Amino acid sequence: MTEAFWNRDDFDEVTAMRREMERFFSHMPRWKKPSAIFEKAWKPLCDVYECPDHFTVVMELAGIDEEQVEVTLRGRVLTIRGSRRPIRPPGVKNTYLLEISYGEFERNLELPMDIDADATQAVYRQGFLEISLPKRKEERPRDLDAGDE
Repeated sequence: MTEAFWNRDDFDEVTAMRREMERFFSHMPRWKKPSAIFEKAWKPLCDVYECPDHFTVVMELAGIDEEQVEVTLRGRVLTIRGSRRPIRPPGVKNTYLLEISYGEFERNLELPMDIDADATQAVYRQGFLEISLPKRKEERPRDLDAGDE
């Protein structure tokens, strides 16, 4: 029968490696996909509300010029796309924290019912895009009078 003997230095190395791995994995939730690899690397945050006669979509687009945003509605699918350029101060030597997402974005939101595209309105203010999407009024069958036959 063979016995294993642990050297104290080996145990210290294992403990140090464990600490490093825990530190490594603790940072993973904060990592972002590199935009060079993924075509549309970020999705702006968005809220969708349903009201009795319309939907309201609010999207956070801070730092994006209104002209850089394209909004289209095809059937029930609302598509919002655009681009945000990075703002880097001149003479940057090191970067310590990068949390703001830049580059191209696209959001496709499928709404649960048909929308009146002609009555849709959008307003962009203080870094938020707000889109009002009226629900399409369904055509109701008309009652025929007895004299219309």
